Amino acid sequence: MYTLDEIAKIAGVSASTVSRALSNNKKISSKTIERIQAIAKELNYTPNLSARALTGKGTKLIGLIIPEIKSNYFAQVINHVESRLNAKGYALIVVTSDFDPSKAIGNLELLIGRAVDGVIYGDGFDYEGVNVSKYNQKLKNVINKRNETNDIPIVFLSSAGEDIGQECIMFDDEHGITLMVAYLAELGHKSIGFVGESLSKKARLFPFQRALAKYGIEYNENFVKTDGKERFEEGGYLRMKELIAEGELPTAIFATYDNIAIGVMKALSEEGLKVPEDISIVGFDNIRESQYLTPSLTTIFPPVMEITRRAVDLLIEKIENNESNANVKQHTAAKTILYPELVIRQSTGAPRK
Repeated sequence: MYTLDEIAKIAGVSASTVSRALSNNKKISSKTIERIQAIAKELNYTPNLSARALTGKGTKLIGLIIPEIKSNYFAQVINHVESRLNAKGYALIVVTSDFDPSKAIGNLELLIGRAVDGVIYGDGFDYEGVNVSKYNQKLKNVINKRNETNDIPIVFLSSAGEDIGQECIMFDDEHGITLMVAYLAELGHKSIGFVGESLSKKARLFPFQRALAKYGIEYNENFVKTDGKERFEEGGYLRMKELIAEGELPTAIFATYDNIAIGVMKALSEEGLKVPEDISIVGFDNIRESQYLTPSLTTIFPPVMEITRRAVDLLIEKIENNESNANVKQHTAAKTILYPELVIRQSTGAPRK
């Protein structure tokens, strides 16, 4: 079986030119495309994974890079992306990083190497203890190298795209958190705790601190629980147990994910504390289960369906127009920001007296 490099040698062009010609890239002259495709057809050349048809229709495969598939939020992302892609005749490949920036970048290189038609990059580097600038530079290098070899389009769903001047569609988490604090302040709460994970400090804790300051509510470190290896419901349950054991409690708790809020509510129930009579609870994500809890959960609702719809539509538009991401060094791309809403249910009320 002939390789891309061997076809390039026979045609007297670079491997990247062969790749573009087989994809009917408009950057290549029609004469060159016809000549290279004729050579490939004569040699019975088929790209890896039967990935790119000689008609230039591509693989019809889209890569999605996310930190994990365990959480309800990313399960929603996968579901919405896949549904939208299927409706447009594309299939989805999902890869995860386990919140490891090196693995996230490696996943991007992997997908490029497997000749997907495009990538939705839903990962980021804004985690506790991570050198963001270091990984931004690594990501720049991969994208610039990609432009020289296999210039598939990429749409970002995180600040990683914004940080390196690439087109991105993202949520303003801080907007949602500010809505939540404003609502609790309006109810009369003057002490609000925070239960989350160390991974969520930058994305959720710092905006939480700023929102408290905006509404004149004191930030109390004694009411903040983010440490511990346990995650989701178990993490929320154990962190809330720790807070209860320490004695004094705030009148409200912000749980950084709905799954964590579920664990928090279980811990409170076991200790005979009622929600919202004794303590109000607010989550983040508006997962399906949140409306079926007793009491139902007040939560911050990021428009997941809308952000995934926009990302898929933008990516497919780029693919069908043979558009790639401009070189990072020369490009400042548009940023689209979507704003979460606050869904008020039964888990919040006036503070205890």
